[in-house]
Amino acid sequence: MYPWRMLAFLVLFTSHAPAFASDWPSWRGPTGLGYTDEKDLPLTWSKKGDNILWKTLLHGGPLKNQDFTSPGWSSPIVWKDRVFLTTAIFPPGLADKERREVIAEHHMLAFDAKDGKLLWDTVIPAGKIVTLVENIYHGYAVPTPCTDGTHVFALFGSGVLACVDFHGKIVWREELPRLKDSDPGICSSPILHEDMVIVPGLQDKGLRALDKKTGKLKWEQNIKFRNTMATPALIRIKDQLQLIHYAGGMQGIDPKTGAILWSCKAPSSQSSPVYGGGLLYADAGRGGQLGAAVDPTGTGDVSRTHLKWQTRVEGVAGSSAIAVDGHIYRSSGASFIRCWSLKDGAFVHEIEAKRITPSASPIATPDGRIYWASPGRTYVLKASPKLEVLAINDLDDGADYASAAVAAGKIYIKGRSYLWCIGKK
Repeated sequence: MYPWRMLAFLVLFTSHAPAFASDWPSWRGPTGLGYTDEKDLPLTWSKKGDNILWKTLLHGGPLKNQDFTSPGWSSPIVWKDRVFLTTAIFPPGLADKERREVIAEHHMLAFDAKDGKLLWDTVIPAGKIVTLVENIYHGYAVPTPCTDGTHVFALFGSGVLACVDFHGKIVWREELPRLKDSDPGICSSPILHEDMVIVPGLQDKGLRALDKKTGKLKWEQNIKFRNTMATPALIRIKDQLQLIHYAGGMQGIDPKTGAILWSCKAPSSQSSPVYGGGLLYADAGRGGQLGAAVDPTGTGDVSRTHLKWQTRVEGVAGSSAIAVDGHIYRSSGASFIRCWSLKDGAFVHEIEAKRITPSASPIATPDGRIYWASPGRTYVLKASPKLEVLAINDLDDGADYASAAVAAGKIYIKGRSYLWCIGKK
């Protein structure tokens, strides 16, 4: 068994998440780290139909007819025979100035995973936060939803969190505390733990956990740091489950109470957690060049004691890295894929990846592949420091910030025009 597969197993089956390995229930899958147990996924596909099982037109119609904010940057999730996603649509014909003053209509949708048929489309009443749409991060459907197999939980840029059942009925809807400063909008995704839905980066004081049955507050942090881009992950560190969040640096948090177990000041990351070989890795992603690895077994402020290394990394806003067999892989710069040693941060290798969608977060498979799957140009690499390219594919459906979902031998990609299902024919 690959070392990361053992890690994925431990994260999946000790985090109390009700997901099965064949589901993709939240941002970056059942582990929150970008791993799948699916083998022998398609290597090649094209918009002409090669290995495209189906495609379904999304809100806003074909790309050429859309206003630039439609249908949002969120990624799909999958539970058994259903695919869920969110969109946010402006009324047609609005000028740029008008879009800055109008909140886009929020939608949660469910599709049949078998043929892409739309099962339901639920409009979620918007909140009061008007997002600045001249910045590409400031959309209304950026966070990826999550599901426990009976309900779907979706967060929108207007400050609304909604719980919808599998028939499309709204169970509860909560307007969350307003941000004093909304830059870069609401981008991080909610995650589930036991009876809670945990929401990062919404209020001025850290994380907030709500009862998933009622939407009522269970705990919130009273700290000055928040992060509206990074999505936390649940990882078992030794004998304790920790909620790993990057806000004001790295943090290990007790998911039952929100109490901070340890913290490290460097770096403050805009990407999701990476874990391997007993180390957590983070890089600045947006607005910085620093990458670092931390031993997450300490207590209190471990900035001087558990920071193992730092290195210069040209990260990409909106994307995350992945750890496979002692190495870190990530899209870097506008058109590169790069590899570093997880042990000491030493730079290993890079390749030019022309027209890669740099914001797509990678997915690692147990048969030694890493997929940077996106509605634009996709690169599939062998999971090796040599960075051997196995395939290059292009759907030409917008180089968006959405990342793929993997379930039951299929890859699901949300583009600007279509939801795509990729599988072997």
